[in-house]
Amino acid sequence: MKVTTLAPLRPQRSVKTVETPFPEHPNNTAFYTIVDCKVSKTLGALEEAVATALNRKWVDKLIVTNVPPKNEHTLARLPKSWLKNVRVKQFEVHDSVLSGDFIWYGNPFEGQAQSLLWFTATRCYLTGALTYETAGTVNTRGLNSLPRIEGIDLTYNHLTVITATAFRYPPTNLTSVDLSHNSIQSIESSTFHYSPFLKQVNLSHNLLESIVRAIFASPARSLEHIDLSWNSLTVLPPDFFINMPALRKVNLEKNFLYSMPDKPWAAIWKTLTYLDITGNFIECDCNLLWLLPILSPPTVNVTTTPLLGQIIRGTCSRIMKPTLFATNYELVTLTRDRLLC
Repeated sequence: MKVTTLAPLRPQRSVKTVETPFPEHPNNTAFYTIVDCKVSKTLGALEEAVATALNRKWVDKLIVTNVPPKNEHTLARLPKSWLKNVRVKQFEVHDSVLSGDFIWYGNPFEGQAQSLLWFTATRCYLTGALTYETAGTVNTRGLNSLPRIEGIDLTYNHLTVITATAFRYPPTNLTSVDLSHNSIQSIESSTFHYSPFLKQVNLSHNLLESIVRAIFASPARSLEHIDLSWNSLTVLPPDFFINMPALRKVNLEKNFLYSMPDKPWAAIWKTLTYLDITGNFIECDCNLLWLLPILSPPTVNVTTTPLLGQIIRGTCSRIMKPTLFATNYELVTLTRDRLLC
Protein backbone atom coordinates (compact mmCIF):
# COMPACT_ATOMS: atom_id res chain seq x y z
CA MET A 1 0.00 0.00 0.00
CA LYS A 2 1.29 3.42 -0.95
CA VAL A 3 0.38 6.32 1.32
CA THR A 4 0.98 9.91 0.33
CA THR A 5 0.22 12.87 2.58
CA LEU A 6 -0.02 16.21 0.86
CA ALA A 7 1.22 19.01 3.11
CA PRO A 8 -1.58 21.51 3.71
CA LEU A 9 -1.22 25.01 2.36
CA ARG A 10 -2.95 26.27 5.50
CA PRO A 11 -2.86 24.81 9.00
CA GLN A 12 -6.64 24.33 9.15
CA ARG A 13 -6.83 22.04 6.16
CA SER A 14 -5.54 18.51 5.68
CA VAL A 15 -5.64 16.29 2.62
CA LYS A 16 -4.49 12.70 2.82
CA THR A 17 -4.19 10.40 -0.17
CA VAL A 18 -4.04 6.62 0.18
CA GLU A 19 -3.25 4.48 -2.86
CA THR A 20 -3.94 0.75 -2.46
CA PRO A 21 -3.17 -1.89 -5.13
CA PHE A 22 -6.25 -3.65 -6.44
CA PRO A 23 -6.49 -7.04 -4.65
CA GLU A 24 -6.82 -8.99 -7.87
CA HIS A 25 -3.68 -7.39 -9.29
CA PRO A 26 -1.30 -6.94 -6.31
CA ASN A 27 1.82 -6.57 -8.45
CA ASN A 28 0.60 -4.21 -11.12
CA THR A 29 0.67 -0.41 -11.21
CA ALA A 30 -3.09 0.09 -10.81
CA PHE A 31 -4.10 1.76 -7.54
CA TYR A 32 -7.32 2.46 -5.69
CA THR A 33 -7.00 6.07 -4.56
CA ILE A 34 -8.73 7.37 -1.44
CA VAL A 35 -8.56 11.07 -0.64
CA ASP A 36 -9.60 12.14 2.87
CA CYS A 37 -10.28 15.85 3.40
CA LYS A 38 -10.72 17.06 6.96
CA VAL A 39 -11.82 20.67 7.17
CA SER A 40 -11.72 22.53 10.46
CA LYS A 41 -12.47 26.21 9.80
CA THR A 42 -13.16 27.67 6.37
CA LEU A 43 -14.85 26.55 3.18
CA GLY A 44 -12.17 28.36 1.20
CA ALA A 45 -9.56 26.02 2.62
CA LEU A 46 -11.47 23.04 1.25
CA GLU A 47 -11.74 24.62 -2.20
CA GLU A 48 -8.05 25.47 -2.21
CA ALA A 49 -7.05 21.98 -1.13
CA VAL A 50 -9.01 20.32 -3.92
CA ALA A 51 -7.93 22.83 -6.57
CA THR A 52 -4.26 22.44 -5.65
CA ALA A 53 -3.89 18.77 -4.81
CA LEU A 54 -6.48 17.11 -7.04
CA ASN A 55 -6.49 19.14 -10.24
CA ARG A 56 -7.03 16.77 -13.20
CA LYS A 57 -6.74 13.74 -10.93
CA TRP A 58 -8.84 10.56 -10.94
CA VAL A 59 -10.03 9.75 -7.41
CA ASP A 60 -11.70 6.44 -6.55
CA LYS A 61 -13.08 7.70 -3.24
CA LEU A 62 -13.26 11.26 -1.95
CA ILE A 63 -14.16 11.62 1.74
CA VAL A 64 -14.99 15.02 3.21
CA THR A 65 -15.66 15.57 6.92
CA ASN A 66 -16.61 18.59 9.02
CA VAL A 67 -17.72 20.85 6.18
CA PRO A 68 -18.00 24.35 7.70
CA PRO A 69 -20.78 26.85 6.87
CA LYS A 70 -19.89 29.80 4.69
CA ASN A 71 -21.26 32.20 7.27
CA GLU A 72 -21.85 31.92 10.99
CA HIS A 73 -25.27 30.58 12.07
CA THR A 74 -26.01 29.05 8.64
CA LEU A 75 -26.12 25.46 7.44
CA ALA A 76 -23.18 24.17 5.44
CA ARG A 77 -23.10 23.66 1.68
CA LEU A 78 -20.43 22.24 -0.57
CA PRO A 79 -18.32 24.74 -2.54
CA LYS A 80 -19.63 25.88 -5.90
CA SER A 81 -18.36 23.73 -8.80
CA TRP A 82 -15.42 22.68 -6.64
CA LEU A 83 -15.00 19.29 -8.34
CA LYS A 84 -15.13 20.58 -11.89
CA ASN A 85 -11.52 19.62 -12.63
CA VAL A 86 -11.52 16.34 -10.66
CA ARG A 87 -13.10 13.01 -11.50
CA VAL A 88 -14.54 11.07 -8.55
CA LYS A 89 -16.05 7.56 -8.42
CA GLN A 90 -17.29 7.55 -4.83
CA PHE A 91 -18.15 10.67 -2.85
CA GLU A 92 -18.70 10.66 0.90
CA VAL A 93 -19.47 13.54 3.25
CA HIS A 94 -19.60 12.90 6.99
CA ASP A 95 -20.11 14.68 10.29
CA SER A 96 -21.32 17.98 8.88
CA VAL A 97 -24.43 20.11 9.45
CA LEU A 98 -25.62 20.31 5.85
CA SER A 99 -28.34 22.38 4.25
CA GLY A 100 -31.12 20.34 2.64
CA ASP A 101 -30.21 21.71 -0.79
CA PHE A 102 -26.52 20.78 -0.61
CA ILE A 103 -26.76 18.31 -3.51
CA TRP A 104 -27.72 20.89 -6.13
CA TYR A 105 -27.07 24.40 -4.76
CA GLY A 106 -24.07 25.89 -6.53
CA ASN A 107 -23.76 22.83 -8.78
CA PRO A 108 -21.12 21.20 -6.53
CA PHE A 109 -20.97 18.02 -8.62
CA GLU A 110 -20.33 19.70 -11.94
CA GLY A 111 -18.09 17.49 -14.06
CA GLN A 112 -19.07 14.23 -12.32
CA ALA A 113 -21.86 13.10 -14.67
CA GLN A 114 -19.77 10.34 -16.25
CA SER A 115 -17.70 9.31 -13.22
CA LEU A 116 -19.66 9.36 -9.96
CA LEU A 117 -20.98 5.91 -9.02
CA TRP A 118 -21.69 6.15 -5.30
CA PHE A 119 -23.04 9.02 -3.19
CA THR A 120 -22.93 9.05 0.62
CA ALA A 121 -23.99 11.65 3.20
CA THR A 122 -23.96 10.25 6.74
CA ARG A 123 -24.24 11.97 10.12
CA CYS A 124 -25.02 15.24 8.35
CA TYR A 125 -28.13 16.27 10.33
CA LEU A 126 -30.36 16.06 7.27
CA THR A 127 -33.78 16.57 8.84
CA GLY A 128 -37.40 16.20 7.71
CA ALA A 129 -38.87 15.00 4.42
CA LEU A 130 -36.75 13.65 1.58
CA THR A 131 -38.21 15.01 -1.65
CA TYR A 132 -37.33 16.21 -5.14
CA GLU A 133 -39.10 19.55 -4.74
CA THR A 134 -36.83 22.43 -3.81
CA ALA A 135 -39.34 23.49 -1.17
CA GLY A 136 -38.73 20.25 0.71
CA THR A 137 -36.46 20.04 3.69
CA VAL A 138 -33.98 17.65 2.05
CA ASN A 139 -33.79 17.66 -1.74
CA THR A 140 -32.71 14.90 -4.09
CA ARG A 141 -32.70 17.35 -6.98
CA GLY A 142 -29.29 17.19 -8.62
CA LEU A 143 -28.95 13.42 -8.44
CA ASN A 144 -30.79 13.24 -11.76
CA SER A 145 -27.80 15.03 -13.30
CA LEU A 146 -25.55 12.15 -12.22
CA PRO A 147 -26.83 9.31 -14.43
CA ARG A 148 -24.17 6.75 -13.53
CA ILE A 149 -24.83 6.67 -9.78
CA GLU A 150 -25.48 3.12 -8.56
CA GLY A 151 -25.74 3.69 -4.82
CA ILE A 152 -27.20 6.33 -2.50
CA ASP A 153 -26.43 6.25 1.23
CA LEU A 154 -28.15 8.73 3.55
CA THR A 155 -27.71 6.82 6.80
CA TYR A 156 -27.51 8.25 10.33
CA ASN A 157 -29.52 11.39 9.63
CA HIS A 158 -32.93 12.61 10.81
CA LEU A 159 -35.15 11.95 7.80
CA THR A 160 -38.80 11.50 8.80
CA VAL A 161 -40.74 11.08 5.53
CA ILE A 162 -39.76 9.72 2.11
CA THR A 163 -42.05 11.37 -0.42
CA ALA A 164 -43.23 9.91 -3.71
CA THR A 165 -40.98 12.33 -5.60
CA ALA A 166 -37.76 11.58 -3.72
CA PHE A 167 -36.59 9.12 -6.38
CA ARG A 168 -38.90 10.09 -9.22
CA TYR A 169 -35.97 11.23 -11.35
CA PRO A 170 -33.33 8.75 -10.25
CA PRO A 171 -30.00 8.00 -11.86
CA THR A 172 -30.65 5.38 -14.54
CA ASN A 173 -28.37 2.77 -12.96
CA LEU A 174 -29.52 3.12 -9.34
CA THR A 175 -29.27 -0.31 -7.67
CA SER A 176 -28.87 0.41 -3.94
CA VAL A 177 -30.60 2.81 -1.53
CA ASP A 178 -29.63 2.88 2.15
CA LEU A 179 -31.85 5.01 4.40
CA SER A 180 -31.17 3.13 7.62
CA HIS A 181 -30.63 4.77 11.00
CA ASN A 182 -32.99 7.68 10.43
CA SER A 183 -36.36 8.57 11.99
CA ILE A 184 -38.55 7.59 9.04
CA GLN A 185 -42.21 7.21 9.95
CA SER A 186 -43.75 7.21 6.47
CA ILE A 187 -42.83 6.15 2.93
CA GLU A 188 -45.27 7.31 0.30
CA SER A 189 -46.62 5.07 -2.46
CA SER A 190 -44.59 4.91 -5.70
CA THR A 191 -41.39 6.07 -3.97
CA PHE A 192 -39.27 3.48 -5.81
CA HIS A 193 -41.44 3.06 -8.93
CA TYR A 194 -38.92 4.86 -11.12
CA SER A 195 -35.87 2.77 -10.21
CA PRO A 196 -36.20 -0.31 -12.46
CA PHE A 197 -32.78 -1.72 -11.59
CA LEU A 198 -33.06 -1.32 -7.82
CA LYS A 199 -31.57 -4.41 -6.14
CA GLN A 200 -31.41 -3.60 -2.46
CA VAL A 201 -33.22 -1.24 -0.10
CA ASN A 202 -32.21 -0.78 3.52
CA LEU A 203 -34.87 0.84 5.71
CA SER A 204 -33.69 -0.64 9.00
CA HIS A 205 -33.47 1.24 12.29
CA ASN A 206 -36.35 3.62 11.62
CA LEU A 207 -39.81 4.28 13.09
CA LEU A 208 -42.03 2.58 10.52
CA GLU A 209 -45.29 1.21 11.93
CA SER A 210 -46.75 0.26 8.56
CA ILE A 211 -45.65 -0.18 4.97
CA VAL A 212 -47.40 -0.77 1.64
CA ARG A 213 -46.51 -2.84 -1.43
CA ALA A 214 -47.03 0.22 -3.63
CA ILE A 215 -43.74 1.83 -2.61
CA PHE A 216 -42.06 -0.56 -5.07
CA ALA A 217 -42.68 -1.00 -8.77
CA SER A 218 -44.88 -3.89 -9.87
CA PRO A 219 -43.23 -6.00 -10.94
CA ALA A 220 -40.04 -5.16 -9.07
CA ARG A 221 -37.96 -7.33 -11.38
CA SER A 222 -34.51 -6.58 -9.95
CA LEU A 223 -35.22 -6.27 -6.23
CA GLU A 224 -33.14 -8.86 -4.34
CA HIS A 225 -32.80 -7.62 -0.77
CA ILE A 226 -35.17 -5.77 1.59
CA ASP A 227 -34.08 -4.83 5.11
CA LEU A 228 -36.86 -3.63 7.42
CA SER A 229 -35.28 -4.71 10.69
CA TRP A 230 -35.52 -2.64 13.86
CA ASN A 231 -38.78 -0.88 13.01
CA SER A 232 -42.23 -1.06 14.64
CA LEU A 233 -44.13 -3.07 12.03
CA THR A 234 -47.06 -5.11 13.37
CA VAL A 235 -48.27 -6.61 10.10
CA LEU A 236 -47.25 -6.91 6.45
CA PRO A 237 -49.77 -6.35 3.63
CA PRO A 238 -50.99 -9.64 2.05
CA ASP A 239 -49.56 -8.58 -1.32
CA PHE A 240 -46.24 -7.27 -0.02
CA PHE A 241 -44.00 -9.83 -1.77
CA ILE A 242 -46.10 -10.19 -4.93
CA ASN A 243 -44.27 -9.62 -8.25
CA MET A 244 -40.79 -9.66 -6.75
CA PRO A 245 -39.27 -12.52 -8.77
CA ALA A 246 -35.66 -11.77 -7.82
CA LEU A 247 -36.21 -11.35 -4.07
CA ARG A 248 -33.80 -13.54 -2.10
CA LYS A 249 -33.06 -11.80 1.22
CA VAL A 250 -35.54 -10.35 3.73
CA ASN A 251 -34.67 -9.02 7.17
CA LEU A 252 -37.53 -8.24 9.57
CA GLU A 253 -35.63 -8.72 12.81
CA LYS A 254 -36.81 -6.75 15.87
CA ASN A 255 -40.28 -5.64 14.83
CA PHE A 256 -43.67 -6.25 16.46
CA LEU A 257 -45.08 -8.93 14.17
CA TYR A 258 -47.53 -11.25 15.94
CA SER A 259 -48.37 -13.69 13.14
CA MET A 260 -47.13 -15.15 9.85
CA PRO A 261 -50.18 -15.87 7.67
CA ASP A 262 -49.78 -17.59 4.31
CA LYS A 263 -50.18 -14.24 2.62
CA PRO A 264 -47.63 -12.81 2.01
CA TRP A 265 -45.22 -15.50 3.26
CA ALA A 266 -46.11 -18.68 1.35
CA ALA A 267 -45.30 -17.12 -2.02
CA ILE A 268 -41.62 -16.54 -1.21
CA TRP A 269 -40.74 -19.14 1.41
CA LYS A 270 -38.99 -21.52 -1.01
CA THR A 271 -37.26 -18.84 -3.05
CA LEU A 272 -35.58 -16.94 -0.24
CA THR A 273 -31.94 -17.66 0.56
CA TYR A 274 -32.04 -15.62 3.76
CA LEU A 275 -34.85 -14.68 6.15
CA ASP A 276 -34.40 -13.20 9.60
CA ILE A 277 -37.57 -12.69 11.61
CA THR A 278 -36.06 -13.09 15.08
CA GLY A 279 -37.01 -10.75 17.90
CA ASN A 280 -40.70 -10.57 16.97
CA PHE A 281 -43.75 -11.88 18.85
CA ILE A 282 -45.05 -14.51 16.44
CA GLU A 283 -47.54 -16.91 17.99
CA CYS A 284 -47.66 -20.63 17.24
CA ASP A 285 -51.25 -20.50 16.02
CA CYS A 286 -53.43 -21.42 13.04
CA ASN A 287 -51.81 -18.75 10.90
CA LEU A 288 -48.81 -21.08 10.57
CA LEU A 289 -50.72 -24.11 9.24
CA TRP A 290 -49.63 -23.25 5.69
CA LEU A 291 -46.02 -23.89 6.69
CA LEU A 292 -46.46 -27.52 7.77
CA PRO A 293 -46.88 -29.06 4.26
CA ILE A 294 -43.76 -27.21 3.17
CA LEU A 295 -41.68 -28.46 6.11
CA SER A 296 -43.04 -32.04 5.98
CA PRO A 297 -44.78 -32.67 2.65
CA PRO A 298 -47.02 -35.77 2.44
CA THR A 299 -45.64 -36.68 -0.98
CA VAL A 300 -42.24 -38.34 -1.22
CA ASN A 301 -39.48 -36.41 -3.04
CA VAL A 302 -41.25 -33.07 -2.68
CA THR A 303 -38.73 -30.36 -1.84
CA THR A 304 -38.68 -29.36 1.81
CA THR A 305 -37.18 -26.35 3.53
CA PRO A 306 -34.72 -25.17 4.57
CA LEU A 307 -33.11 -25.77 1.21
CA LEU A 308 -29.38 -26.29 0.80
CA GLY A 309 -27.74 -22.99 1.67
CA GLN A 310 -31.01 -21.43 2.83
CA ILE A 311 -30.89 -19.56 6.14
CA ILE A 312 -34.17 -19.05 7.98
CA ARG A 313 -34.00 -17.49 11.43
CA GLY A 314 -37.10 -17.10 13.54
CA THR A 315 -39.31 -18.65 16.18
CA CYS A 316 -42.91 -18.74 17.25
CA SER A 317 -44.01 -18.88 20.87
CA ARG A 318 -46.72 -20.82 22.68
CA ILE A 319 -48.05 -20.17 26.16
CA MET A 320 -47.94 -23.37 28.19
CA LYS A 321 -50.72 -23.84 30.74
CA PRO A 322 -51.07 -23.79 33.67
CA THR A 323 -47.69 -22.14 34.21
CA LEU A 324 -48.25 -19.49 31.50
CA PHE A 325 -44.60 -19.72 30.58
CA ALA A 326 -43.84 -19.19 26.88
CA THR A 327 -42.00 -21.85 24.91
CA ASN A 328 -40.27 -20.88 21.67
CA TYR A 329 -40.08 -23.18 18.64
CA GLU A 330 -37.87 -22.76 15.59
CA LEU A 331 -39.94 -22.13 12.47
CA VAL A 332 -37.88 -24.53 10.37
CA THR A 333 -38.63 -27.46 12.71
CA LEU A 334 -42.27 -26.66 13.42
CA THR A 335 -44.71 -29.56 13.79
CA ARG A 336 -48.49 -29.78 14.11
CA ASP A 337 -48.46 -30.62 17.81
CA ARG A 338 -46.67 -27.35 18.57
CA LEU A 339 -49.43 -25.21 17.12
CA LEU A 340 -52.19 -24.01 19.39
CA CYS A 341 -54.84 -24.64 16.80
